[in-house]
Parts: sequence; structure tokens; C-alpha cells
Amino acid sequence: MQVCPHCGRQNPAVEAYCYSCGHILPNALADTERDATGRLSDALYEAIEPRRRWGTAYFDRESKLRLHFRDADATIVLDVDREIVLGRAHDEPDVALPDVDLSPYGALEKGVSRNHLVLMRDHDTVVVSDMGSANSSYLNGQRLMPFEPRILRDNDELRLGRLVVRVSFV
Repeated sequence: MQVCPHCGRQNPAVEAYCYSCGHILPNALADTERDATGRLSDALYEAIEPRRRWGTAYFDRESKLRLHFRDADATIVLDVDREIVLGRAHDEPDVALPDVDLSPYGALEKGVSRNHLVLMRDHDTVVVSDMGSANSSYLNGQRLMPFEPRILRDNDELRLGRLVVRVSFV
């Protein structure tokens, strides 16, 4: 394992880029001299296979999130200036209601938990984290580990249970 020098997340030793923030990892720079700062050769970066990114992670203060629900052919726009919990409305007295109710988009039938996913602003990015949901959350087809934040990018696809949402920055 190797630790990302930017965000501190653990990454497999064979990875060149941090899965969480996208920064280049120390093992990818093993061929360079670490004692003195010098200009890195372009060949070093060309040798590192780039990760496919679905879009940019930059989310400025005026940006909003547009959520497009694939099967419902519906869209909502959210201001992300704090944490926003996505889930479905319920009558449980001891469980907090989500900030955004996904029931109109078939949440119950598609396995969305009452408090399924949280969106949080982190400086000029938005991070997403599964809240320990029963049917898991996926970011671009990769399962999110519960309570582990991941950076959201423009045009990413989220899946909450079987509810598919395309996220765009507007």
C-alpha cells in the first residue's frame, strides 16, 4: 500500500494515481530523484498510463448539481453549500428524513435506503459517500465503500440500489 501525499488515502502499491483525488502517487515517481527538486522529464509522464476520467472535478461557488434520473426522465437541480442527504421519505420516528426525497423517481421499488447517500462540498469539489445503504451505491459502475468519500466529477453516473442518476455541474 502507498499513501497519497495530497489527501492521505491508502492506495494499492501498483497504482500510479490516487483513486480518491487523482494525484500522482509516490511509487509512480520512484525513478526520479527524491532528494533534490528538479524538472521531471516528459517521458516519465508519458510512461504512466492515464486513468479515464468522466469529467472535471472542479465545482466553483456558483455551480449547482443537476441530477437526471434515467428511468423517470426527470431532472432536479441542487445547491451544494453543505451536506445533502439523498434517500426516500419514511415514517420511522427514530430515523432522520433525507434532505432530498427520491420517492417520486421510484426509490422504494429500486431499493433506495431511507438515508442512502450524502453529497458534501469539499473546497472546490463535491464528494459523495454511501451511508451504509442496504443495496449499495455505485460511482461510474464501481461500488462505493460505506462512509468512504469519493470525488464527484461532471457527468458522473451514480447508482443508488437500481436508481440510476447522471450528475452534471451547471
